[in-house]
Formats: sequence, structure tokens, C-alpha cells
Amino acid sequence: MHVVIVGGGVAGVTAARTIRENDPKAEISVYTDENHLYYPRPRLYEILSGEARPQEIYMFSGEWYEKNGIKVHLDKKVVGVETAKKELLLEDRSRVTYEKLLLANGARSVVPPIKGVEKTGVFTLRSMKDALIIKEYTKKTGKAIIIGGGLLGLEFAASLRKLGQQVEVVEIFPRLLPRQLDQDGATILKDQIEARGINIVLGVKTEEILGKKRVSGILLDNGKELSGNLVLISAGVRSNTDLAVEAGIKVGKGVVVDQNLETSVNNVYAAGDVAEFQGRVYGIIPAALEQAKIAAINMLEKEKQNYKGTIPSNTLKIVGIDLTSMGIVNPEGPQYEEIRKIDKEKGVYKKIVLEQGKIVGAIILGDTKGVTPIKKLMDQKIDVTKYKDSLLEDNFDYRRVLTW
Repeated sequence: MHVVIVGGGVAGVTAARTIRENDPKAEISVYTDENHLYYPRPRLYEILSGEARPQEIYMFSGEWYEKNGIKVHLDKKVVGVETAKKELLLEDRSRVTYEKLLLANGARSVVPPIKGVEKTGVFTLRSMKDALIIKEYTKKTGKAIIIGGGLLGLEFAASLRKLGQQVEVVEIFPRLLPRQLDQDGATILKDQIEARGINIVLGVKTEEILGKKRVSGILLDNGKELSGNLVLISAGVRSNTDLAVEAGIKVGKGVVVDQNLETSVNNVYAAGDVAEFQGRVYGIIPAALEQAKIAAINMLEKEKQNYKGTIPSNTLKIVGIDLTSMGIVNPEGPQYEEIRKIDKEKGVYKKIVLEQGKIVGAIILGDTKGVTPIKKLMDQKIDVTKYKDSLLEDNFDYRRVLTW
């Protein structure tokens, strides 16, 4: 069987690896328009800051792909899918036939309709190429503005700071990371980031990018101007649905898939940032991993696995600060109970959300203690009512509640 995967990111490579683990004979071809092997996108900040070179953040070596019989075609852009013929059309006008196809071609940066966005010095950062171009550009700049205070926006702010830039982050929401944090957690994170020399401006919208041909700053909707000669827009992403639309595959916000991760066209599957399941594009690595594995198994037709959605979960470092956010972190309704522990001096914030005595959400900021056992308690739906007042203490022994 020849399985063709469009996209060499986390979903594409995870699917290829899963196929190989379950079928030593399958022919696997990966096509990507990048000229780099798979690297975790969150590590692009290391390229931007100069802490790492491109090859140092590759997840697997060229030898690994060769050993596993996974043919990766770099710099090969897929421009069309003819589902009736089971063929892909490449930009160089060559054609590739497939038996099963996985669309794992991700998403692209959203550029809001801001006046002046076309000026020199305005960037988005989504690929290795972007990171290298911006890093080079910083050699002639001194002050950078990040539009968007999301996870990647904050990481990129820290990278630019390491390059010696003055950095300001402009966020339209009244707090940082509204999907991952609550108000208390966001306040502590803001304080910690500002202590590292990065200024945060909340609750404002960028009206215009100022300057003649080159950027000189931005105008905010409150009338204030911020000066800067580099603007990095980090305002979210949108699924790359063009291929699917032109192929007649059903599309909503992303490429619509069923519980098998199959699209509206037989033998065509989708996973990762391009896929929409039950009206939702997850846009997080845990979902991409889960979807890729299930899609891979289902493409092999040996057994069927159902995808039921992914509980949002992020464990990462933001500007060197540990953050884990899982499940429901901003609950609404009387059925939820919230337990908190705050240490502003240490920059630590912990919270668990309970429903009928069971953990359904958690935030752990500035610390890593308790992350793994709390996730296990959440996954195993264990009633923690008896221990709720001591669960977040540093010396709590989780063996009292957990069966490992």
C-alpha cells in the first residue's frame, strides 16, 4: 500500500512513524514545501534567538527516515489533489499516485486587516525560513513590537529580547493567555514576564502600522503610539484548506473529518491543525499527535479506532516559566469548585477545578511539582473530595490517592 502524506510537521511525521510501526511493508511518502526535516514548531524561538541552528532542532535525523523507509520529499509543494484518479499534482507539474492520502498540511498565520501591514519590517513567524529572515533583520533594528500575546507571541518576544531588542507585546484581550489561564494566573505571568524586561500592553487593538515604507511604530485604538522598527504579528492561525476546497472535499473552519479522521472523500484523511472535528480545530500538539496516530491506524484498514476529541492540555515553558494548563480552567456554573494556591513572590500559581469531587481542569504556573499526578487523577476521574484542601501543598503525597 502506498500512503502519501502532505505535510512534514508533527501530524505528518507522527502518522508516518505509526504506519511504519504497524506495517513494515507499507510504502510511505511525505511531501512538504519546507526545505527542512520535521522540527517542533514551538522550538522556532531558539532559531530566532540564535540559541540553536536549524539541524539542532530536527526531531529525527535523515538517517532515521532512511532506516524506517519513510521517503521525505523536501521543497515539493503539492498544488492539487485529483481524488477520482488518486493523484497529487506538484508545483513542478509532476504527479504522484496514492492509495491512501493524509492531509497534514497544517495552518498559516493570520494577518489581521491592519492599515500599513504591507510595510517593510512587518513579519509573521510560522516556519524555519521566517525565523531565519527575522533574525537577520534584527541586525538593523533596536525595538520590536509583537502584536498578539499568545503562547508563541510571548516566546518570540523573549527571543527578540535575547537578541538585544527592546520588546513590547500588544494583546487585544484584557489578560494574557485567556484560554490557558484565569485572571489570577495571567496577572502573575504578566509580572514575571515584565520582570524579564518585556513590556506588556493589554486590552488594546492595533489600528495602524506607522512609517513611510519601513515600520516606525504602531497606532493603538486608544490613540497611543508605540515606536518600533520591527513588528511581528502573532495573531493566531487558520487551517490550510485550499487544497481540500479545490479537490471538492468538505471544509468548514478546517478540513472536516469523521471519528475515523476520514474526510468526505473516501481514502482521504486529515490530522493536525488542518483538521476540523465536530466543529473544532484544536490547534494544539496533543491533538495533532492523537489524530495522527488514529488516522494512521485507520488508513491501514487492519482495525478501526475512533477519535473522540482531545482534552486541551499544554505543558511548556513561556519565557523560561513553566506552565501546565489542562481541561476546564475558566469554569462557568455552580457545579464547579476551584481550589487555589498563590505565591506571588516566587511567581507560582496553582489551581484545580473540581466537578462532583473530580478534577476536570488545572493550572500549574511557575512550578512542575504535581503536574503528572494531577493529570493522572484527572484522567482516572478519581474523587479527591477528602484531599482537596491539601492537594496543592508541596509536600502532598499523591500515593495516598493514586494507583500508579
